[in-house]
Amino acid sequence: MKFTKQLNPADDAQPPISQPVPMIAKSRLPDDSDHLADLQDVARKLRVSKRYVQTLVRRKVIPVIRLGRRCTRFDLDNVMHAVKKFTVNEVR
Repeated sequence: MKFTKQLNPADDAQPPISQPVPMIAKSRLPDDSDHLADLQDVARKLRVSKRYVQTLVRRKVIPVIRLGRRCTRFDLDNVMHAVKKFTVNEVR
């Protein structure tokens, strides 16, 4: 037994092959507020080494989310807020 379907061009319109089909709706694209950063992302954002970020975590200067023994993630907004607390204003 063979099943066949009659294609109706109005109902079964396919996207052109030359254009990629989006997998996520454009209104639901992830932005930086939903993104948890890893150690390398934080080091790149602060323009310091990964070792120095580990030192800041050990001193409890910046907040960290521990997902396991070796898996650490950071919320960049909270990290930047914690780092800005150490801003030194010049006195004249």
